[in-house]
Amino acid sequence: MIGRALLEANKLHAVIELEPFLLSLAKKSNPITLTQCNQIHAKLIITQCISQTHLANTLLSFYSKSANFRHAHQLFDKMPHRNVVTWTTLISSHLKNGSLPKAFEMFNHMRALDERPNEYTFSVLLRACANPTFFNVGLQIHGLLVHCGIERDKFAGSSLVYLYFKGGNDLRGAWRVFYGLLERDVVAWNVMISGFVQVGDLCMVQSLFSEMWDVQGLKPDNSTFVSLLKCCSFLQEVKQIHGLVYKFGAEVDVVVESAMVDLYAKCGDVSSCRKIFDSMEEKDNFVWSSMISGYTMNKRGEEAVQFFKDMCRQRVKLDQHVLSSTVKACVEIENLESGVQVHGSVIKNGHQNDCFVASVLMNLYASFGELGDVEKLFRRINNKDIVTWNSMILAQARPGRGSGCSMQLLQELRRTTLLQIEGATLVAVLKSCENESDLPAGRQIHSLIVKSSMCHHTLVGNALVHMYSECKQIGDAFKAFVDIVWKDDSSWSSIIGTCKQNGMESEALVLCKEMLAEGINFTSYSLPLCISACSQLSAICEGKQLHVFAIKSGYNRDVYVGSSIIDMYAKCGNMEESEKVFEEQLEPNEVTFNAMICGYAHHGKAQQAIEVLSKLEKNGVTPNHVTFLALMSACSHAGYVEETLHLFTLMIDKYKIKPKSEHYSCLVDAYGRAGRLEEAYQIVQKDGSESAWRTLLGACRNHNNTEIGEKSAMKMLELNPSDHAPYILLSNLYMEERKWEEALKCREKMATSCVKKDPGSSWLI
Repeated sequence: MIGRALLEANKLHAVIELEPFLLSLAKKSNPITLTQCNQIHAKLIITQCISQTHLANTLLSFYSKSANFRHAHQLFDKMPHRNVVTWTTLISSHLKNGSLPKAFEMFNHMRALDERPNEYTFSVLLRACANPTFFNVGLQIHGLLVHCGIERDKFAGSSLVYLYFKGGNDLRGAWRVFYGLLERDVVAWNVMISGFVQVGDLCMVQSLFSEMWDVQGLKPDNSTFVSLLKCCSFLQEVKQIHGLVYKFGAEVDVVVESAMVDLYAKCGDVSSCRKIFDSMEEKDNFVWSSMISGYTMNKRGEEAVQFFKDMCRQRVKLDQHVLSSTVKACVEIENLESGVQVHGSVIKNGHQNDCFVASVLMNLYASFGELGDVEKLFRRINNKDIVTWNSMILAQARPGRGSGCSMQLLQELRRTTLLQIEGATLVAVLKSCENESDLPAGRQIHSLIVKSSMCHHTLVGNALVHMYSECKQIGDAFKAFVDIVWKDDSSWSSIIGTCKQNGMESEALVLCKEMLAEGINFTSYSLPLCISACSQLSAICEGKQLHVFAIKSGYNRDVYVGSSIIDMYAKCGNMEESEKVFEEQLEPNEVTFNAMICGYAHHGKAQQAIEVLSKLEKNGVTPNHVTFLALMSACSHAGYVEETLHLFTLMIDKYKIKPKSEHYSCLVDAYGRAGRLEEAYQIVQKDGSESAWRTLLGACRNHNNTEIGEKSAMKMLELNPSDHAPYILLSNLYMEERKWEEALKCREKMATSCVKKDPGSSWLI
């Protein structure tokens, strides 16, 4: 008896000694290792405490958390006494590790031994069934809940509501279960609110939140606010939820604050993002990623890259989202060097085979024309997904490369993989079809689209319209447009732009009216196209109507819409209205200034055009090659030779803009108009473009300079033998000099070469 008493005393002492140790291990954030579990197990056996069910359950939980199911089942099989916690622990662990068949096998075994499941057992099973595949199994468990009489329990009931929302998308079933609960705690309300957030019923979300707070008097917790934040689409809504978060004291939760940082970034309020970020005591990877992506999406790439460097200094673990956002920032600021450094971090952190990160890196190198590096990245990825293939095809679909490489990649994709080709893949290939030589490839893709029944899809249809437009097949572009079932603004804009680019401005305006009749309103993309069509037709009445629409819809403040309106009034001869619209622009950029300068140039007002350049520089806007082309053209037509030369020099020396052939042509024109043909001849020899020689030849005819005129004509014929212009201009020059034989020879040579003059055209016939 005394020995038995001593044994029991030792066991009690061991239990008292072990329990605090087990509790401390349970509280650790790091998972318990197998070695630690084995040590605890041995201690329990030695002290003969293994028969204590609650201690054995704790050890079983440790084995399960470390995914050591072999040891867990060995312990389970040898336990002399099991209770519902024992069974629930093992079932829950199998579910967490994705082993649903084993979990249900354990559940059936439990019921076969007449062990009664409790609300926690049912709850973990119901949540595991919360997807369409296992929804019917969840319904069977619901029946068992009713049989056991605990279907109205708040814990099991919350899981039932979750099942009906996530598994069956059954709002009525979820509603019925929720209002059948005997007690609805914050968890149950959160499940309801989250469910209606997922289906996008924002009115119901607001109603449930008001009832929970005002009627039931329950204080919302962090999970509530996370759900409410998911409903926010506008900045004002985010600020309202932010106010509620502070009111209820939930601002210390890292999940809520991370969600607010992410939403403020998406709404464009980066300063509020930074304030919340700086106030956070604990920062996870998500909030760092949200800050970097926020800077990137709001065109603040320099700050995004700097933020990434700060993150590296803080030794925060870099995940694929942070790395991809930073690479996008490098693309935005056109900084290849920083992008290469981030690429190094990608490799260092083991994300080089992540398809998402690799796709962004491919875009980085492609944007700088480093297609060799793009190819290397692509080939090193083992398990390429369809997004990676699309990125590679898009990288090859660069201007001037044609459709050959893209078509080869598409054939390789179809031949070597089982991946499903998406509409985005075909759209990527269509982008490489940029001229008439690519038309056969474009037609092959169109055939593939028809076979896959994707020709009615809006995105694919828009790409087809654009492809046929680039290939000058206007009829086919219209057919592709008609085939689109749901035409969006991009569809209409594409076909209107096609008409405008091909000299069919009247048809473009007709399409504008049809678009409005279909209930599609103008946007900042389609409106400038229509206004530009009015410019080409000098249709000021229609242009004024579009101007009124722009004012009513607020688009007149958009720089591209405003610029098109300025250009429209200028081309219609109303510079006063152009000036008014120009002054109304709040934040004019180089496009706005260029439109005004071109307007003055169009009307021969060189001095006013130069004054606009001064305003442009005072506003801190950098002029581009279009700015100087318009200024030089205005000065050239006004006879300002020295001013034209000054602008040419200013463009090269101050703004480091490389002159194009058009700039040389303007300079040649200025000297040619002034009769300074020798100087013009010296300039044109530096450029050597056909347009510059054509300009010089025209000046030679005006000033009867046969010597330089002959040289210019010979050079033009060398550059383009099929062009009729040098023959005509030189022939006219000879006739004005009364050199009839030379003029006749020139015409005969033109006939011998089978070169024909293009017929004239007129709006009057």
